[in-house]
Amino acid sequence: MWIFRVNRLFRNSIRLISILLIICKHGIRNWINNNRFLRKVFDPKGNNLTTRAERLRLMIEDLGPTFVKFGQIIADRPDLVSEQLRNELKKLQTSAKPFDTAHAWRIMEEELGDPIHEVFEQLDHNPIASASIAQVYRGKLRNGDMVAVKVQRPHIKQKISIDLVLMKLLAEQVVKSYPELASFNVIEFVEDFGNIMKKELDFANEASNMMRFSEMFKYDDYCYIPKVYSQYSTQKILVMEFVTGIEPDAKDELLEKGYDIKQIAINGTQIILKMILKHGFFHADPHAGNLLIRENNQVVLLDHGMTASLKPAQIQALINFMLGFARQDTHRITKALLALLNINFYKDHTDLEFEVGELIQKYSYIPYEKVDISNLLADTFKVILRHGLKVPTNLYMLLKALGTIQKFAEALEADISLINMIEPFAKEKIREKFSFDTIVNKVINSAEDYLYIVDRLPTDIKEIVNNLRTGVLKHEINFREDSFTNKALRQNFNRLAFVFILGLLMICATLLMIYQPNSSGIKVLFYSTAAILIWTGFKLLFNTKFK
Repeated sequence: MWIFRVNRLFRNSIRLISILLIICKHGIRNWINNNRFLRKVFDPKGNNLTTRAERLRLMIEDLGPTFVKFGQIIADRPDLVSEQLRNELKKLQTSAKPFDTAHAWRIMEEELGDPIHEVFEQLDHNPIASASIAQVYRGKLRNGDMVAVKVQRPHIKQKISIDLVLMKLLAEQVVKSYPELASFNVIEFVEDFGNIMKKELDFANEASNMMRFSEMFKYDDYCYIPKVYSQYSTQKILVMEFVTGIEPDAKDELLEKGYDIKQIAINGTQIILKMILKHGFFHADPHAGNLLIRENNQVVLLDHGMTASLKPAQIQALINFMLGFARQDTHRITKALLALLNINFYKDHTDLEFEVGELIQKYSYIPYEKVDISNLLADTFKVILRHGLKVPTNLYMLLKALGTIQKFAEALEADISLINMIEPFAKEKIREKFSFDTIVNKVINSAEDYLYIVDRLPTDIKEIVNNLRTGVLKHEINFREDSFTNKALRQNFNRLAFVFILGLLMICATLLMIYQPNSSGIKVLFYSTAAILIWTGFKLLFNTKFK
């Protein structure tokens, strides 16, 4: 109904105004910072002097959880921002002030459909953790199980939805104003980010991820995933087992209690590698704050809202990349990179292979077991980007996961080789690829495809011959209404039509000026048309990029 559209427009307008006010506030600070005279007036001692990257980070924090999350994801994208800005954006914090517990309890009762006391024997009044999207309470169910209850902030879904709409509109405007940014797929990146945020806002999705990970590691003692109470979990609340342990950052406490630091690092790395290379489904944010350490050096994995998947072909390509690197086989590495990007043919394959070879030479002097795999992948992605190729979002999330777990091991000062730990998974994948069952399945599938072709071939040939005889054989090219090519063609045709009409008008005005030079109306028409024509010419001249 129209009233809902008006209400949505009103909320969007209010949010847009608040965003503009925040941007203006930080814009004024930036202006003062960059102006030497104003800096002496407002900050003579230089106490508030900050870099441009720091000011941008502070502005993002003021803009709220959507923009904070966006900044955190951009921090892992070297194709979009500079290294200095990436390092600053990595400091963004998602923690937030707790909201009123009365609101949290009301949300729980609405989602559960029962009063709090009928589900929980005990529920703490104060939250044990508070973040930008939700906060967590400790409680006890009626059956005596200790649980952690994750409750979504009030109206956070609507706020984030409004922000996502505004971000998409802004991205579309940026691409229109700066067409050269189209190669960075800014709009698609914002859409991917929107999908990530929507999944994080759906706690039913996080519960599903937890149960999936639990099934993956049910026979592995080195990993533990908290139990999910799905009967009490909804889109806005998540009830899970309350787990205690030591944070991996507390190295001294771990040593004091007799934990094996190196084994903890091995276990954490093993978990991520198994997710990536065996199952193709992994936790995309395994930082120390999302991990706990328990008895027998067991690693507990928390906060499963952000995950990513790899296609089977990408898993195989990643393994081929590592095998190619181990053998210094540049050709194999290049093929593996293109397979990771889902590219079957690349015209500049030779140039790409040469640059990859130059990069591999950089690492050839480092002992194989000491190679930083996340840095190696990051450097190869930079080579890919220089060729104008697009790196899928899931590969950046893979890079982040590998880099994070490697930092986790380094923080524990455990001397382990990530590249050597990949080797067993690579061998297992090779055995699977050439196993008897795999080969039989491929033969059967190929046979079915060939039989289908043979079965359809006479009919297809008959149809082609009949179309040739009747003269109706044709090839149709159809552009989608929203495609980039279609939009570009329409825009160019509109410009051409405008210039043509303007030129025709100028010719008519000139002829009239010749035959009736004393008419004031014709003079106005002539000079105004000439001014518009000159202005249009200058605009086209300065907007055209010559190659």
